[in-house]
Amino acid sequence: MESNTSKTLATNPEEATREFYKNWRERFVIPLLVGLLVLGGINLVFALNTSQSPFINVIFVTTFVLTGIVTIIRFSYQVRMGVILLSVYALGISELVTHGILGDSLFFFLGLIIFATMLLSPRVGIASIVVDVITFIILGWLILGGQVTLLNPNAPPAIIDDWISNGLVVVMFGVVIVMAFQRLEKAFFDAQTQVSSALNTLNNERDNLENIVSERTRQLDKVNQIGRAVTSILDPDELLKHAARLIETDFDCYYVAFFLLDATGQWAVLKEATGEAGRVLHENNYRLDVNGKSATGTAIRKKLAHVVQDNTNGPVRLDNPLLPYTRSQIAIPLIVGETLLGALEMHSTKANAFSQEEVGTFQNMANEIAIALENSHLFNEAQQSLSEMRATQRQYLQGAWSALTADKNLEYSIGDNDQANNREIEIPMILRDQTIGQIYLENSTEWTPEQKTLIESVIAQATLALENARLVEESQSVAVRERLANELIAKIWASTNMENILQTTVRELGRVLEAAEVVIEVSMDEGNG
Repeated sequence: MESNTSKTLATNPEEATREFYKNWRERFVIPLLVGLLVLGGINLVFALNTSQSPFINVIFVTTFVLTGIVTIIRFSYQVRMGVILLSVYALGISELVTHGILGDSLFFFLGLIIFATMLLSPRVGIASIVVDVITFIILGWLILGGQVTLLNPNAPPAIIDDWISNGLVVVMFGVVIVMAFQRLEKAFFDAQTQVSSALNTLNNERDNLENIVSERTRQLDKVNQIGRAVTSILDPDELLKHAARLIETDFDCYYVAFFLLDATGQWAVLKEATGEAGRVLHENNYRLDVNGKSATGTAIRKKLAHVVQDNTNGPVRLDNPLLPYTRSQIAIPLIVGETLLGALEMHSTKANAFSQEEVGTFQNMANEIAIALENSHLFNEAQQSLSEMRATQRQYLQGAWSALTADKNLEYSIGDNDQANNREIEIPMILRDQTIGQIYLENSTEWTPEQKTLIESVIAQATLALENARLVEESQSVAVRERLANELIAKIWASTNMENILQTTVRELGRVLEAAEVVIEVSMDEGNG
């Protein structure tokens, strides 16, 4: 019930306040009835023992029974309150006809006003005042005139002034009670109205916050999807093209463009853009001056996202006439660590499409794209370096094996090929993508796939063994040359004068190289080398 009351408070404050007050009174009436039953039962026992009047006993029993009935059976609120007010009024009448105006009846009649005002309304409280006054007038006239005799013969006699003063007391306190409850009810209504207004504000803020969180969640999901999509692309051009299409679709953009800085860092060159405008600009090698007033130039200079919004209910003023329908624009720098690669530019036909609260989300997306772009560049550079290394290696292998085969005859055969119907098979000897030889085999029967696989495995291992043997021979040759050079150098340094140095140099070079003639000349004359 409380949740329903809160919803009503948020929609119709005045009606909800009355409903809340009504529910509070209805919840209060049950404890009140139970309390009246308990206290009334105790008082009923003493009253029946002390009262000598059957009339009074009937009133006590009747009010107690009626109170018990409306407590046990679920009557309406008005019926229950009517029984309570009638019981209080009857007790006041019984007290009045028993002890007169100077007895305790005044408390019952004031209680009638209090219950009527608090549990029904101030209007019913005013009606209770009127009923009390009329009761005092009628019974006062009957008792003072002798038509009605007090049931208690020992009751103190009263004069008309007593009746008038007690009536005025009832009126005075009754008016105070009614006015107090009116002010209390008004203060309660005002407080509930403030509560309902605060609830409305909180509900609106909660709804707005939920919408913002939901929108941010959707945006982050889109950013993550774009990041995952571009990370798997290793071609920079294809990466930018795919990222531009995804951003255009997911964020409902009218135009998306990627600018990359040139070698000078002064110009931002258009590398990819969407739509017909993007195609035309790309074909014309469009570029922006980083030091210019454009949003992209500002974002690159400051390394911060720059937002341009529509404040005139018309297109945003841009330098580019190919984009006449832009009403919102954001330029986001592409940054990897401390390195600035360029900028991402997004356009929308909607006003205020890019808020400052969303800048962080778009910047994260741009950072992911920049990292993927940098990784693709590094991958391509590594691939290019690897290709150059492989080309150098192939050239080295080709030169080494060409020189080796020129000095040695590395062709070997076994068996003969006299039979004309032999089945031939030729398999190249490949070393690091470079063919260094071939093997020919002949057989009188057809070669099976298993035999071909075995031959290829053996040839691969034989090729590696040949390369290892070549490297060993080459390293041994280098070692011999280095050893001879070290010995020659040691003998030269052992000589003590220029004559001995020249003689040792000529003699050792001739011996090592087996030269027929060795001449060495030291001269500063022109033409000598």
